[in-house]
Amino acid sequence: MSAPRGLRVFLAAPFVQFIDPADGVVRPQWRQRLSALREALLDAGHAVFNAHHNEGWGEWGLPPQECVPSDFRAMQCADLVLAYPGTPPSTGVALELGWASALRKPVALLLDPGTTYSPMISALGEISPVLQLPFDGSWSARSLDGAVRTTLDWAAGLGVRPGPWSAPELDPALAYLRHATDRPGTPAVAPAAAETVVPA
Repeated sequence: MSAPRGLRVFLAAPFVQFIDPADGVVRPQWRQRLSALREALLDAGHAVFNAHHNEGWGEWGLPPQECVPSDFRAMQCADLVLAYPGTPPSTGVALELGWASALRKPVALLLDPGTTYSPMISALGEISPVLQLPFDGSWSARSLDGAVRTTLDWAAGLGVRPGPWSAPELDPALAYLRHATDRPGTPAVAPAAAETVVPA
């Protein structure tokens, strides 16, 4: 069983801790890993919000007055949250998880084995539906595919369906992106080559 196509998926991951202080942008290793995770969701037919991608991986340096309201608006419209809290756990992701639980969004957590998470993260399932996925940390294509498939199957089992904000015409205003071929009236085109995943 898999979730219906067209869900809005909020992809959360650390931002500041992935930035290279030398150039102020997300390190290539993390850019490639998050791109691969984002592409797996897009390939499954879902619209994805990812602040890293939307902010040019740090190149555009959006001020908090712009990015925080944008992130919150995207969370309000999300049907599903897929979050990698990171090691050490990111305070920004923790805030987004707080938003998600307050809004009763289903959350799948990719968790690093051996990392100790705050009870505010580990007990999030007491507030809203949470799937805890111990992640092997290899970031291999197989690992990413398995995490995405497990997340979408879990969401389907919960009965998650596209919400009232699912019309593709709203994507730009909500900062969600989807493959061009998933937009109504768009001719089919060959997908762009996926970025190579760099192991740790």
